Amino acid sequence: MKPFNSDIRYIFDSIATSYDSITSSYAVGRRVEFFVAHARGKCLEVGAGTGSISRALFEAGYEVSATDISPNMVEEMKKKGISAVVCDAEQLPFPDASFDTVVSSEMLYYLDSPAKFLKEAKRVLKPGGMLLVSSANARVARWYDWLRTMVRPFGVGGAYFDDPVHTFFSEGDLRRLVEQAGFSAVTARKALIVPVAFLDKLNRLLERTPFRHAGAFVVLSARK
Repeated sequence: MKPFNSDIRYIFDSIATSYDSITSSYAVGRRVEFFVAHARGKCLEVGAGTGSISRALFEAGYEVSATDISPNMVEEMKKKGISAVVCDAEQLPFPDASFDTVVSSEMLYYLDSPAKFLKEAKRVLKPGGMLLVSSANARVARWYDWLRTMVRPFGVGGAYFDDPVHTFFSEGDLRRLVEQAGFSAVTARKALIVPVAFLDKLNRLLERTPFRHAGAFVVLSARK
């Protein structure tokens, strides 16, 4: 059974101090490229974790605020100099039309109601503002999830931590959710076929071919 938002808070609280060391810096870096290239103006990252993406946006010259449901994750963000608050993604504590860009990275599939978050994202965006999302590609994520389950008993760790969420979105799922929330100009693509840094050039080549459909995650942009 998928955990509720309140359960997710405690799961991420327990992993906050070691989260950066057990996630793929290469995968994070590829997502950062997308967000930095497509962001504009004043940015809000929701479900920002330890703030690696928010920090990259700040270093790229954007004004950045961030949130997470986990108090311990927010403390880790503050150590990186990020303005961050604790809140549920489905109830954002910001006025209407406060931001030019809302960022959501690998967060939607944890939520009780992704539609409620998208409604909130639209509310806090200024007219014409951008929604930027990355999410694990359902078909590929299920395979990685199975592989992870197989190798953990043999002491193989890393890449990302073990959590109880095993349901993800396809590109079509994401498009429908975003369009149903009233966003327009929706574009999406898949990325990261081989999730290792030394094959980066091969990844970028394959992402221009039909092999892109085997990408580990989907990145999406849309306009309010």
